Amino acid sequence: MVHNVVLALYSLTLAGLACFALHRVKMLWMYLRAARRPQPDLTPMTNGFPRVCVQCPLFNESLVVEALLEKVTALRWPAHLLDIQILDDSTDETPAIIERWLREHPKRAVNVHHIRREKREGYKAGALAHGQTQTRAEFLAVFDADFEPEPDFLEVLIPHFANPRVGVVQARWEFANRHASLLTRFQGIFLDAHFIVEQAARSGNDLFFNFNGTAGIWRRAALIDAGGWSADTVTEDLDASYRAQRRGWKFVYLEHYTVPSELPENLIAFKSQQHRWTKGGMQVARKQLRDILRSDFPGRVKREAVAHLGVGFIHPLLVTFSILFVPYLYLVAAEPTGFWYFINPLSVLLMAGATVTFYITGQYFLRKQWSEGILMLTCSPLLLAFGLAMSVTCCVAVIEGMLTTGGEFVRTPKGGSAAVGGGLVTRRRSRTMFTAITVIELAIGLVMLGGAVYFQRNEMLAVALVLVVKAVGFLGVAALSTPDLLARFGARV
Repeated sequence: MVHNVVLALYSLTLAGLACFALHRVKMLWMYLRAARRPQPDLTPMTNGFPRVCVQCPLFNESLVVEALLEKVTALRWPAHLLDIQILDDSTDETPAIIERWLREHPKRAVNVHHIRREKREGYKAGALAHGQTQTRAEFLAVFDADFEPEPDFLEVLIPHFANPRVGVVQARWEFANRHASLLTRFQGIFLDAHFIVEQAARSGNDLFFNFNGTAGIWRRAALIDAGGWSADTVTEDLDASYRAQRRGWKFVYLEHYTVPSELPENLIAFKSQQHRWTKGGMQVARKQLRDILRSDFPGRVKREAVAHLGVGFIHPLLVTFSILFVPYLYLVAAEPTGFWYFINPLSVLLMAGATVTFYITGQYFLRKQWSEGILMLTCSPLLLAFGLAMSVTCCVAVIEGMLTTGGEFVRTPKGGSAAVGGGLVTRRRSRTMFTAITVIELAIGLVMLGGAVYFQRNEMLAVALVLVVKAVGFLGVAALSTPDLLARFGARV
């Protein structure tokens, strides 16, 4: 009985994961198809320079705020048509740093408005909405604290609004510290696949895609028509994007124009970021998918919207796969020629192959040579093991997103290695959640390591090696999370 239940659950899990893998193959095909199309000619704007407001929402960004001020005040645009809002909800020394910088650079600070709120109501969404009431600008550019736009940012992006139905123009993120550590390298690979393959594929095939919360520009009329910023999800950017596109506004993605930013150099910070993105995606899916499916949009648009907003469901499948993997191998080891013995490697080959190809394509786009992709392929088992271990954090986020509305917007610490810790887990609830996640990662890793020892003793070395690699992923993620959790716990005691 137990034997059949385990195999049935495992087969259903593999089937679900195979569906996600096939969708990645489809996304690759859509990307390659879109890449072959000629780029449309850019129609010049005929109404002169519009008024633009640059909004920079901040919360405790003392390590990076001066660099941000240097960059946004260097943007080229007629001074009388440019507002720069520093939307500062900080509770640390950041406001004092901003005021000092403004005093020391009076010529560059002419258009800068340091806006403070009494309460951090609505978090980032609330700050952006409040800033919107303080400007008459036709276009709203948004930069998070760690983004450093080049002076030509507005000159490059604004002309794409010549079409009056374009509501958003989004630039691609680049990462200045992608080579800082193995963690940032892995993050860079994961995010390159999103920004290069997924965003370009959806944009190039007239599908819904999202404003990424920063390094982009909104047409004010589009944002107002969509209902403005809302804090009932923790991914206000994704929520507003879908509402605007449902209203018929077009989004433009500039995959060849980048804005440098910073990747978290601390694993707890990375976990927190992934938790928020995944939780918010689930909240937007709950909020909007029913209306999207009932709309008059073409079936292909609806299907991709479901795939896009529902991508978080891969994480419960990955956690289930991880929990059942050793019991499955134990049960089928007695029948090395049976159906169940062969279905696993075939399914895993499909999932791993589609995922690795997905990531390699993004790396090839950046460097236009396969050598980097081949190099990445050699370390792909470790990369996949890391992604598998991260699924525990995201699985918790999926559950929260399905059960809750809104929630605290927990910022990701910026400032490189100096931002380690960042106060992310000083809150009791966050500390408890990440501690529980780390314990689960540790438990799964130990089970896999125990399975590796068992199969090595039974002379099944290939199976043992696979389990060792996966165990390294879980145990490594747990080990890297532990020091910051202990430091935060000690700080509270």
